[in-house]
Amino acid sequence: MVLGALPIGMLGLGLLLYVHQLTDSFTVGGLASAAFGLGNAAGMTAQGRLIDRYGQARILAPVGVACTAWSVLLVAAVPTADGTSIAVAASAGMGACIPATTGSMRVLLAELLRGTAARTAGYAMLAVLFQLALLSGPLVTSLLLVMAGPSAAVVTGGSLAGAAGLLFSTTRASRNWRPARMSAGQDGVRKNAGLAVLLLIAAGTGLSAGMVAVAVPAAALALGNATNSGVLIAMMSAGEITAGLGFGSRPWRRSAARLLLAAVAGSSVAVGLTACAAGSLTLLFPSLFMLGLCNGPAAIASSALLDTLASRAALTRAYTLMVGLSLVSGAVGNAVGGAVTESLGHQLTFMINAFLVAGTWVVGTLFRRVLETTPDVLEKDFNEPHQRSLKGR
Repeated sequence: MVLGALPIGMLGLGLLLYVHQLTDSFTVGGLASAAFGLGNAAGMTAQGRLIDRYGQARILAPVGVACTAWSVLLVAAVPTADGTSIAVAASAGMGACIPATTGSMRVLLAELLRGTAARTAGYAMLAVLFQLALLSGPLVTSLLLVMAGPSAAVVTGGSLAGAAGLLFSTTRASRNWRPARMSAGQDGVRKNAGLAVLLLIAAGTGLSAGMVAVAVPAAALALGNATNSGVLIAMMSAGEITAGLGFGSRPWRRSAARLLLAAVAGSSVAVGLTACAAGSLTLLFPSLFMLGLCNGPAAIASSALLDTLASRAALTRAYTLMVGLSLVSGAVGNAVGGAVTESLGHQLTFMINAFLVAGTWVVGTLFRRVLETTPDVLEKDFNEPHQRSLKGR
């Protein structure tokens, strides 16, 4: 799973620098990076639907191979064709073909681990490992840039995605997993009010994360040194990892819905404190760490909520839809955050962000009962996993 998540952190930067090297334009490089992100969101959602219908092994392996093929095409054909549109299209293709190993692992954890406490710990570890992969990706890309150049970073990222799809699909748990069959007329995602509220919360928090990703470098630049932006973002990631480890190391008696709303409320307060601290680099470090401490449990609680909001037959699709929506809303947040920061400054961007997260919390609180209600479409009880699909055959 980690091997499959690593290219997500690698290729955004790698494609940006590679296409810039070819075209001498950061505008085209930015388009390629954006195409990769949007392709990843769309491809992840599509893979979730296909996996729930045909199984993991039939989808992950060919999709991973396709990602490797896109990377080779991008490096071999684009320099000779001299086509900006080909570079952007190939970047989108690579993003769409990143194998959904994280979503597949999320589904397997729900069935391999017995008991709510064990599954919550598993979801926390999944979130921590995914965050570590995203942090490691740019570092691996930087190393490859020094050793072999941006083209090597692109091919390596595509090759890792292909290897991850093949390796994950050959594991016993993945091979033995079978999709559940839905009754006629059931969908598991449409007309699911609780899932709709969860997706709305995911969109709000994703939009906030996108705005913060722009406001933090702007704050570092305004305070005198743009190089501090990486360290500040790392502090926020460290908070998320710390919270994930703490959240998964002990059982929690409150429902996942209440934990999610508590984490969103804490994020609103943390962003507000960050706005107050935005005039001092020293104060930004602890405030962003606190923001990460709140963001970590929110992601884990959102994942845990799917156990009661989505049927087994639609679990992969629901998870990838939630993650894909977060990616798209994050991209929108980048654009909105850039415009707001340019016109109003980073401090007001953080303050507006705090009100946005507070509004997300209000919506979630108003519909909390819907989040805690098990819909009629639910077809499984994870306390008694579907061992038939996991036993060796």
